[in-house]
Amino acid sequence: MSRTIELQQGILYGPVRSRRLGLSLGVNLLPDEIKVCSLNCRYCQYSWTGIHATEPSLYAAYLPARDQVRAALGEKLEEMARAGMPPDTLTFSGNGEATLHPEFPGIAADAAALRDEIAPRCRTAILSNGTTAHRPEIRDALTALDDPIMKLDAGREETFLKLNGPVRGLSYERLLGGLRALGRRIVLQALFVTGAADNSTDEEVAAWIEAAASIGPRGAQLYTLDRGPADRGLLPVPERRLTEIAERLRLATGVEAEVF
Repeated sequence: MSRTIELQQGILYGPVRSRRLGLSLGVNLLPDEIKVCSLNCRYCQYSWTGIHATEPSLYAAYLPARDQVRAALGEKLEEMARAGMPPDTLTFSGNGEATLHPEFPGIAADAAALRDEIAPRCRTAILSNGTTAHRPEIRDALTALDDPIMKLDAGREETFLKLNGPVRGLSYERLLGGLRALGRRIVLQALFVTGAADNSTDEEVAAWIEAAASIGPRGAQLYTLDRGPADRGLLPVPERRLTEIAERLRLATGVEAEVF
């Protein structure tokens, strides 16, 4: 595995070729200088969280304004359309949790409107940790996107705390409740690791499948470490183990999972 990667610079990045999302144009709503997230995941490719919070007053000054995002995205989509290479997907991701931006619902609506106008065949997506999905306005914004891809790596509170490092006051039950409210509209994403923290044992996988069943997503995506994690004591799990987990999920719930 390579070392952790640098933070994204600017509002837009890529486009990059993605196995899951095709030609993906990334939208980063968070600062260039520091990662802002409600989790501090031990496996994060961007290393440890710099601002560990959900309260916008702690980081609002670092964020791009809604009109800046709209202008940058419109210009880039026009450029790509003129070149005859519009993106397959507009993907909210970047330096932390995109839904922590206080104007996220409006920005997501702007992205959909620009897509409809300039690149109507392009899909809209987000890679989110789900920790704000308990808020109705965030759920509405997420489900207006074509592909809300939501993280769930653990089936037990203890594992969630150890692996994902939530901000104080953010409980596993609140996370699960928000994901359950989204239900069939989402794709569940899970990263499995072993070593310093291990969510790939039979016991952990059984608990994760039970949690996934309670959510009832339309699909799942399973993967392991590819780039260097924040915690170098973590190790990837073999592809055959991911395939086993995918099959166990299908047999238990009927949910089909892709392995990446």
